Amino acid sequence: MRVHQLYCAAIPGDAIGNLILELDLRLRSWGFESFIFAQHIDPEMAGRVRPDHEYLSYLHAADDLLIYHYGLHTSNVRYFQAARSRRLLMYHNITPAHYFRGWDRELELLCDIGRRTLPSLIDCDLAVGDSDYNRRELVAVGFPAEKTDVLPLALLLSRFETLPAEQGLLEDLRREGLVNFLTVGRVAPNKAIEDVIRIFYIYHQAINPRSRLYVVGSRYLPAYDRALDALVAGLELGDAVRFTGPVFDPQVLKAYYQAADLYLCASYHEGFCVPLLESMYFGVPVLARKAAAVPETLGDAGVLFSRLGYAEVAEMAHMLVTDQALKAQVVARQQERLQEMAPSRVETRLQHLLARLGVLPA
Repeated sequence: MRVHQLYCAAIPGDAIGNLILELDLRLRSWGFESFIFAQHIDPEMAGRVRPDHEYLSYLHAADDLLIYHYGLHTSNVRYFQAARSRRLLMYHNITPAHYFRGWDRELELLCDIGRRTLPSLIDCDLAVGDSDYNRRELVAVGFPAEKTDVLPLALLLSRFETLPAEQGLLEDLRREGLVNFLTVGRVAPNKAIEDVIRIFYIYHQAINPRSRLYVVGSRYLPAYDRALDALVAGLELGDAVRFTGPVFDPQVLKAYYQAADLYLCASYHEGFCVPLLESMYFGVPVLARKAAAVPETLGDAGVLFSRLGYAEVAEMAHMLVTDQALKAQVVARQQERLQEMAPSRVETRLQHLLARLGVLPA
């Protein structure tokens, strides 16, 4: 039996793209014919992903399954709307448009259109969020609750299991004996990177000057990037704040996690937030804003903040780094939470979802 996955852009290192590749591996191991299509394909992904127009030859194959990954509006949504096969929508959430207002007009419009388009996808066979937060958004716009479900993104952790960290980088990161703060993900306004920098500034200036912040992720909004660079310069942080750019190599990403003393997340909007799971996996204590899907992903693990000021959060960060008993307690609970979302459990959940659609292995 054939299963097709369709999405916007095949980009190395992208969380949705990584999930699609992991799903493809499992589908193939279970005996399915599995194909991936995207509108935009990075040259590095060309061997794994086909142009989306090639899906048109399967448009009327009623016995197939089409999985549509929806996280940003793109024109190939019409293929999902027109397909005559069984249709599974995987909703990864779309950032509310107002976060891009004043930073990028095109992205603001795409996010607005994407959210406005969501109700037109209601007649699919099953709609799945990668968090219950996302599932509830589907129900709020009209999806029948009984035709919705949840599939967490925990499958992505398997890519770290057999690969060693990039040793040269790991040694460099640890060599100076600094305390390393880490945040991972697109450098975007909804992630509130400016708050991460301000919290780190208080820690760096008032608590421990032998510290460094690594911001790992793609920078693609020039106006926002300039504002962040100006903030770093204005606070005279120099090279204590380092923007690494996108990290596609899991061995390099593994080195950043293994060298981190604290993972700091100030994001206002996340549909799941994969780096929280990655931090749990590498035993890095998490300090995160209580917003959107973040509390659900963490469960009762990690440490959450909401209305505290920068100084209070910086002090919490200091406690997580220096109080070994507290750190051990937080990391232990994070490990328990990680086991609750183990890839094997997610695989079982995926098989259950396929069975709901009448899709069985060959």
